[in-house]
Amino acid sequence: MNLVVANRKTFRGWLEQPASQLIDHGTSCCIGARAWLHAMAASYAFRHTDGTAIAAPTFLSRRYKWGPTAWPIAWCEAVRANAIDCGVFSAFAREILSAQGVECYSAQVMQLFGPETTAHWRQRWADQPVAFNWIDKELVYHEVVIVVIGDVAEVFNPSDGQWLSPAAAAGYGAVVAIRSECPRSLAWGRHTLSMDKWILTVPGISW
Repeated sequence: MNLVVANRKTFRGWLEQPASQLIDHGTSCCIGARAWLHAMAASYAFRHTDGTAIAAPTFLSRRYKWGPTAWPIAWCEAVRANAIDCGVFSAFAREILSAQGVECYSAQVMQLFGPETTAHWRQRWADQPVAFNWIDKELVYHEVVIVVIGDVAEVFNPSDGQWLSPAAAAGYGAVVAIRSECPRSLAWGRHTLSMDKWILTVPGISW
């Protein structure tokens, strides 16, 4: 497979983009926001039914719509939003999982979608002219969560409440590249993930 990134500047921005982090004011507003998030997780009493060893907070994608977020954003603002982007979804999921003793880290992926889909998303984000450019012609930048089980990575996409498969190298939503923030090497399918290093999961990305 040979995937062409139409805009070299866009692709370079993806390679250099750090994972999103929410602002913590260090006062009661953000402390309360995090406590509310933990209480909401407990109230949903989420449990896994998908065969994975970790119960992921799949309820987040039902509680919040996926949509544009104006960055920077603080915890106290994010929990009150009606729509949040993948960076906020990832931060929420890591907060919930970490509080339950699960080892997890932020991660970034590039996914393959059709030009009709990316055109629709670009239109949705048109009201955020200063937003990070996460959309190319067929590929998009996306933030997810790595859950560590021994020396193996499981990759959770909290934006839609699904686990990403390392075997899906083609088709709608396929992961073509991934970067982990876990400080040690992990296996994800046949791939080895190293900290802060983009790993191509399919041969040949050019721009």
